Amino acid sequence: MTTLVQGTGSPLALDPNGAARIIGERINPSGRSALRRALLERDWAYLAAEAQRQVAAGAALVDVNVGGKGIDEAALLPEAVRAVAAAVDVPLSIDTRDPRALERALAVCPGRPLVNSIGGERKVLEENLPIVAERGVPVVVLCMGQGGIPADVEGRLCVARQVFEAALRAGIKQQDIIFDPLVMTVGADDQAARVALETVRRLRAEFPANSITGGASNVSYGMPDRQAVNAGFLTTAAVLGMNAPITDPTAAQVRAALLLADVFLGHDRRLRGYMRHYRQGRAPGA
Repeated sequence: MTTLVQGTGSPLALDPNGAARIIGERINPSGRSALRRALLERDWAYLAAEAQRQVAAGAALVDVNVGGKGIDEAALLPEAVRAVAAAVDVPLSIDTRDPRALERALAVCPGRPLVNSIGGERKVLEENLPIVAERGVPVVVLCMGQGGIPADVEGRLCVARQVFEAALRAGIKQQDIIFDPLVMTVGADDQAARVALETVRRLRAEFPANSITGGASNVSYGMPDRQAVNAGFLTTAAVLGMNAPITDPTAAQVRAALLLADVFLGHDRRLRGYMRHYRQGRAPGA
């Protein structure tokens, strides 16, 4: 079962049993002062260039997140979505939990975007879920409930089941539900990667027809050699079932890690994708 998304170009099918598809993470002001400044100054050319760079590097979707200190999401998100949609033809992932920002961004976004995200908090289910259902677009379900992010795998799976059922009751189609196990940094918790990876494995076993995403780069916050940490995590996560990671496609090691995951899973017939990437000089160290 696939999830269909679309920008101004051709439709894209996210297949839980297919090759990994990157959701480009770089349009997010968290930790990116230049992007935050561009948003505050409404420098849409900066956002457009960032989107184009990610697509050129292999992003199948582009995540658009404008949340940050001093930023009015409801005002800026629709403008950012317009700018990015005009710059690239791939589907967008509208990344907000602000219902006003979500509604306004969906109103101007072409095609069939992905909504990132909803969790199990009562307020989010009451306010955001009806917006998603009314528009009939796919949505990312976070393994996060009323009490925050569960520390253990069972707690995260329990929330995932609850939000999954709530989404179905709201009228969202099963194939339009994508799970996010929630990736946290190993720099703060040495069990964070293990819990996230085990959650991916269990989600894939329990929901074989649904795609799995996740902010994969979160795993390396505060760590040295972040690309290497991200790459190691991504290969493992993809093999376990994360088929639509949110990550940086412009990072050579990260891109190679996902290509290798496709090789290990048998998705890259005759290794054409990996060898093409290698010959183009994009291999690690190139």
